[in-house]
Amino acid sequence: MTDVSTIRVGVLACEGYCPHTAPIWAPILEQGQMHGATGTPSRFLPMSITRVWDVNRQAAERLATQCVDARVVDGYADMVGQVDGVILDEFNSCQHFAELARPYLEAGTPMFINRPFAMSLADAHQIIDLARKHDAPLICASTFEFAPEIHSIQQRVAACDPIAGYSVANSMSDYATHGVHGLMFAHACMGGGVRSVAYQTPDWHEPNGVVTIEHEPRDGGKVFYGSVQEVSGTWGWIRVFGGAGFEQSISAGPYFWLPLLLEIQRMFQTRQMPQPYEAILEKTQIFLAGFKSHLECGGAPVALTDIGDFVAPRLHPDPYPEGFFG
Repeated sequence: MTDVSTIRVGVLACEGYCPHTAPIWAPILEQGQMHGATGTPSRFLPMSITRVWDVNRQAAERLATQCVDARVVDGYADMVGQVDGVILDEFNSCQHFAELARPYLEAGTPMFINRPFAMSLADAHQIIDLARKHDAPLICASTFEFAPEIHSIQQRVAACDPIAGYSVANSMSDYATHGVHGLMFAHACMGGGVRSVAYQTPDWHEPNGVVTIEHEPRDGGKVFYGSVQEVSGTWGWIRVFGGAGFEQSISAGPYFWLPLLLEIQRMFQTRQMPQPYEAILEKTQIFLAGFKSHLECGGAPVALTDIGDFVAPRLHPDPYPEGFFG
């Protein structure tokens, strides 16, 4: 039985492409169970997956069997009031994140929503507007954004003014699921104030390619540009040019995924968001502007104000039958 001090976590959609919860976070939470001198179970992290739902019930049951306290619910809204926070991680459900998240946002439930958060600006605004209205905390982030090196990088970036430019490289399988890591990593390191994004590549489904990000001037400086090399591998790297340039790599070691899980735990406990709604929206705009640049504009820059009604394409078929959400 779950201890009253344990954060009850609901997993919303867990089959298909679920990059964190099933293969990484659930094992950390479950294998972290320990027994003290009294024989009472305790956890390495005070979180327990207690509710699971997927459109494929058998998939939900498979995950539930890995988790001591978990049970499957019948409908995607059936965890409302039963959990302290919700993880919505399954990438192939991204087109429907707004529908899946709605009942939890309306209840003010804290949510982790996986990258890239939304496949259109309309969905991004719908999610954020609901979250604001009902005071529902959100986190949408790349693992790279909370790597141990990030704080030091941010301090060194602040010492680089005036910034002349920067280069980032990141691990990338395709733009939609992992290419976005580099965009979010750059945003975490360099901050916001982005004007436009250009993405040049023969094919967004695979490496290689380059994303160019145009930033507003800072502190009386000039417009500056960053480049994100979309290449393969499991690592990150940044070099900043300016008053005091530097370079730094990110190590994807065995504990690489733990800091983001800790941020989720902290938000579920305190209801304090690690990044504001505006940052989540800007990261989503950067992703969508880059996609539009490649698919509709021949790699030319797309201003964040010119994304319009562009909808990003799916990587895999829609797992939800037609009419599922009414």
